Amino acid sequence: MPTTQAKSKNKRLKRNAKQARAKATVEAIVEAAAQILARKGAPGLNTNAVARRAGVSVGSVYEYFSNKHEIVDFLLDRHLAEGEAALRDGAANLGVDPSPSDVIEALVDGAIRLHQNDPELHRVLSSEIALDQDQQKRVDNLRLGLIGAVSAALARSQEDPEIKATILVDTADALAHRWIVDEAGTPIPADRLASEMTKMLKAYLKTD
Repeated sequence: MPTTQAKSKNKRLKRNAKQARAKATVEAIVEAAAQILARKGAPGLNTNAVARRAGVSVGSVYEYFSNKHEIVDFLLDRHLAEGEAALRDGAANLGVDPSPSDVIEALVDGAIRLHQNDPELHRVLSSEIALDQDQQKRVDNLRLGLIGAVSAALARSQEDPEIKATILVDTADALAHRWIVDEAGTPIPADRLASEMTKMLKAYLKTD
């Protein structure tokens, strides 16, 4: 007859297994939705299509998400979290008293890497999905946080660092989005884009 300790262990193992299965199911649902959005855009997304691609029942989808909008919100939150993490990592990697050249190279590298991460999904989330108030605030805070980090890094070497930081950040973001994400863009290799953007932004700051 199992001891109390053995029963407790069995319950814990069952609970952990159930949690692992639930996590895997949620990830399959979210990944399926991301693939549909990337390939067909927002009009192609519905819970039946998500269930088919994820290989689960529609009931399983509704077990974790009330509707397709909740799945999109989950994707948006994850997308924004990746951007926030990239901002933190970029600021940490700049180190103490970076040169203007270092700042520009880090900014360009970060902008390209961020937009290269599933560009088709990025395009749909940024152009076809309406953000709620909290999501828009996070987007705005991402931009302002990056401008603040670049401004602080330029403060010792540049006049009007905030204005210059704003121009640098908005230019890097717009060009990376236009050439990597936008369907109407003309794609070129990422390393070539990085090189051209870096030369242009360094010329703006008059730095080598």
